[in-house]
Amino acid sequence: MADERERISLRTPEQVEVSYELAGLGSRFLAGLIDTCVVGLFIVVLSIVLGVVRAYLWDDPVQGVTAWAIVISAGVLIYIGYFVLYEMTQRGQSPGKRLTGLRVISTTGAPLSLEQSAVRNILRIVDMLPAAYTVALISILVTRRSQRLGDVASGAMVVKERLVEVAADELPVPDEGGTSPALPAEVTEEIMRAVRIGVRTVSYEEILTVRHFLDRRFELGPDARARLAEKLSQAIRPRITGLAPGQLIDPELLLTVVVRAVDEAR
Repeated sequence: MADERERISLRTPEQVEVSYELAGLGSRFLAGLIDTCVVGLFIVVLSIVLGVVRAYLWDDPVQGVTAWAIVISAGVLIYIGYFVLYEMTQRGQSPGKRLTGLRVISTTGAPLSLEQSAVRNILRIVDMLPAAYTVALISILVTRRSQRLGDVASGAMVVKERLVEVAADELPVPDEGGTSPALPAEVTEEIMRAVRIGVRTVSYEEILTVRHFLDRRFELGPDARARLAEKLSQAIRPRITGLAPGQLIDPELLLTVVVRAVDEAR
């Protein structure tokens, strides 16, 4: 059972299989601790503000209680908003998850939507009960995808960003005999240099997905092939910041060059 819970495989509508390694309790705890410390700094600032306000409203109990209510509500909103903001702008990674190599994604393998992120983080309030995320701990231990209640309700899961323990010889690589197709002349050394720099920010799972697609693209129908190539290239291109607008506009060519750059770096 432990092995089944450590990895999960998803299949896209185009029948491309992608494998993810689920985040464990230890890494999730460390990520949560880092994020809690960051949010705690904001709470400390709010507490200082509350102390100043209380000093001025000491003789007015009603206004003092109102000030407490405002600050507590603001603290809850900051705590929830912190995670939603980072999950939406950093592709499912808060500072804690980035440092520990984790990412939140949809159970379909797609990036989280705003609605999913909002639901999973609002339900942190329930997951924290009765103390120290006890509800979340139990839920992670009993669910197949190691999900807390917020993850279950929103259709999300936490996975490892890079599968560093996978041996290099387990990955499909170009034939060393030189049978890999030559890149077109438009792929200059300058372009390759930009791609080599950009692929450093592309995760293992993304590269693996691209490899699966390139290996099986000729088995797909024309529409499915074009649609998946476009979807993958749209996910990868923003990371290749050194490319000019007119460079590598063909989605499949971009993906081919990305994989070539990864292989050359090995």
